[in-house]
Amino acid sequence: MEKNALPRQQSTRDTALKLSHNYLKRAALWSLRLLVDAHVYRFVIEDGRFCEDEILELVELRELRDQEVTPLRALQLFKSRQLELERENIQPALLDQNLSRLAKAIGMHRVEMEVLGFLCVTELHNGLKETLSKVSNEYGLPHVSQLAGLISVAIRQPRHLVLEALSVNGNLCRCRLLEFRDSGRDFKLLKSIDSVMLYETEGPQALLKYFTRQSNRTPELTPDDFAHISDRYKSLKSYLKAVIRSKQEGTNILLYGPPGTGKTELVHTLTSELGVDLFEVRYADSNGVFITGHGRFSAYLLSQQLLRVNVKSVLLFDEIEDVFTYREQTGQKAWINNLLEQNPRPTFWISNDIDTLDKAYLRRFDMIICMPELNEATRFVVVQRTLKGINVRESWMRKMARKQGLQPAHLSRAAKVVRRLRLRKPERVEQMMEQLLSSLYQALGYQWEHKERRPSQSRFNPGLSNTDFPLERLVEGLKRSGQGRVCLYGPPGTGKSELGRYLECVLKKPLLMKKASDLLGPYVGQTEQQMASAFVEAKEAGSILMIDEADSFLEPRSEARQHWEVSQVNELLVQMEQFDGILIMSTNFIEHLDSAALRRFDFKVRFDYLAFDQAWSFFNRLLGMHQTQPFSPVEVDGIAPRLKRLTQLTPGDFATVERRAKVLGEALTPEYLIAGLEQEHAIKTRHQPRAIGFIN
Repeated sequence: MEKNALPRQQSTRDTALKLSHNYLKRAALWSLRLLVDAHVYRFVIEDGRFCEDEILELVELRELRDQEVTPLRALQLFKSRQLELERENIQPALLDQNLSRLAKAIGMHRVEMEVLGFLCVTELHNGLKETLSKVSNEYGLPHVSQLAGLISVAIRQPRHLVLEALSVNGNLCRCRLLEFRDSGRDFKLLKSIDSVMLYETEGPQALLKYFTRQSNRTPELTPDDFAHISDRYKSLKSYLKAVIRSKQEGTNILLYGPPGTGKTELVHTLTSELGVDLFEVRYADSNGVFITGHGRFSAYLLSQQLLRVNVKSVLLFDEIEDVFTYREQTGQKAWINNLLEQNPRPTFWISNDIDTLDKAYLRRFDMIICMPELNEATRFVVVQRTLKGINVRESWMRKMARKQGLQPAHLSRAAKVVRRLRLRKPERVEQMMEQLLSSLYQALGYQWEHKERRPSQSRFNPGLSNTDFPLERLVEGLKRSGQGRVCLYGPPGTGKSELGRYLECVLKKPLLMKKASDLLGPYVGQTEQQMASAFVEAKEAGSILMIDEADSFLEPRSEARQHWEVSQVNELLVQMEQFDGILIMSTNFIEHLDSAALRRFDFKVRFDYLAFDQAWSFFNRLLGMHQTQPFSPVEVDGIAPRLKRLTQLTPGDFATVERRAKVLGEALTPEYLIAGLEQEHAIKTRHQPRAIGFIN
């Protein structure tokens, strides 16, 4: 029998003294029945003397300590003391009251109550525990059937009823008050159940408080703050209201998404609006000791039963990954699937990442909601509320609201520090806030941008792109309609990605840029989930969605070797059909794209190498940005013919040479620029066959 893991401040002897006098006597009677009726007396004698002081202390025969005794004499002494206690009318104690309340709450029958009472007292009283352990010392750990036999002798209940109470289908195991392991040879009581049953006057309510935390706080957000998912919020509200009204069982709602997207706060806001009681399964016990995923799940099961009678209650279980993974590893998938279909009270399950969850679990949830990043308007409201009373400028708060991934919790902690420092000047407050947030984000592995990149600073010029469709006309059409599916293809560096940033500026819409590495996942189905999440995020934020390296997802299905390759293409095609915003996908290899995907693009725009007049304009434009004086004919003499020979230049090549000069601290002169372009062009064309003949 595994010892209860609850940290003890006092010794077992001190704990025993705090037991009610009635239950000390009951523990003694149970021990005597085992000693006499189960013949355990034979194991407490060694070398003709009693060898167990704690057992003698419990049965009030301490005067026999160290006396010589035969087995027959020991049996007579124990039997005599047993008869005395059997005749005595032992009155009920606090444990009886708590067991009765718990039985009413979770539906235990009489034998289950008595078995649980016996186990609770055994857990806390060494005398009774030693009596049981004598059997295991002689014969090894008893199997559950043998344990049932010993308990039936102690509490005077039929063995088959005790065995039924200890079965996996009984209330004790079903509610995880008791768990058997090692093929039924070891058991463990739910942590703290013994102490609560013996000492707490509130009984089951004390258990509920121990394992859950009832939310009484005012939510930080309001329903209006979830305007970016208003349709789903309204649907969820209507469904939860109907479930509570109809007392429907098996209601499970999964919320998932990156940290800081408001998953937990949505639950608090929704339950507060509906006026229902929210109970959150705790992470740690009242002593601050962390509760394992296994322990939390056991606490959840018991809490479900305790809250059965509260028809206006809802449970919240956060960070479910470890719990579900553990259950899957221990082969209890069928059991947990059944559980999700029968839980009495509605439950919100929250996860940052559902990629490791088995699809068999996912199918059991009534609603699955992916929480997108908060949009700028919502973040601004959160920033205003969090920094209320702190002297910061509105322009700075709006700058903070533009930072994707900014979490209200992080902002609150930084605000607490600033309030403690009693800073007053706005510039000093804002500087300290950014310093705190920057350090936190660096520690978390995120990047905190001190300087915002503004779309208006884009240097992209549609007129300097060599495309087969006029970009000015395309931009105007997208601006007018607000929707369109565009495929950009051509060699690297020709400006495909820069067009997306230019549209962000011109259309005044945020740009959501996704690369192949952002969407491709190592697990089957993960890529499809991340694709869907990207489209949802773009829709909710009203963003332009730009997906780079489209050939990574849209390879021809006829050439697929694995079923998941087909699944990826199908998922992306479905998302494209359903998306009514602006979608831009770019690729260097349009010939690698699925033909059905190509048909779904409204525009297929080729970006080619710069024509000479475009390259010459680029050349002079870039030099003009780095020179304060106009160029003399001597300076540019001979440059144009050299540039004309470079037939595969791209805007990216100009950017590379410009960055190189900046790193080396060298002036960007006409000679430096043309030499750098010639070098880039030579590297790019080194494997291409040379032309035969003469070039003028």
